[in-house]
Amino acid sequence: MSEVKVDTISERTAANGVAVDGVTIKDSGLTIPSGGTLTVASGATITNSGTATGFGGTNTPAFTAYSNTDQTVTTATWTKASLQAEIIDTDSAFDSTTNYRFTVPSGEGGNYAFWGSICGYDSTGTDETSVKIYENGSEITGSVAHSNAPGDYQLASTSIVVALSAGDYIELYGYASGGGTVKFQNFGTILSGYKLVS
Repeated sequence: MSEVKVDTISERTAANGVAVDGVTIKDSGLTIPSGGTLTVASGATITNSGTATGFGGTNTPAFTAYSNTDQTVTTATWTKASLQAEIIDTDSAFDSTTNYRFTVPSGEGGNYAFWGSICGYDSTGTDETSVKIYENGSEITGSVAHSNAPGDYQLASTSIVVALSAGDYIELYGYASGGGTVKFQNFGTILSGYKLVS
């Protein structure tokens, strides 16, 4: 085995850098070739005093959709929430005009976190407001709130982390019972979700 000891190695051709077994060292940085691996030995420390790019990930797709008008519903009947407005929809994956659902885009399968709520109201005193999150048409989580005071608002909320594949869809359903006109109030009726960084 031979050993070369020098104080400085300079590139011969400007802007081309110096190549060492496929690894290029230039004034602007160190380039690992495609398919290569930069290995940091156990016990070593990486200290960053500059800008780190391309590491980690983002919690997208992400969306928050809500009802912008009161939705009159049939008492004691599970009904899909009409979420016609959006605060954020990074991948245009939430349908706020027809099906009121989030659909996992192509290539974006993974673990997702969702949170949803239904705000129920009945002028004669709502007995119960419930909420459920559905995956592909089936319930995956839910909760219930009770009150008997006339004109009282009830907020039922639920959350879940679930593994999804491209094409899977998520919807928000609610249930409110009472003797008068039963509504999902525009405030408090909301569905939000985002992909977890793996």
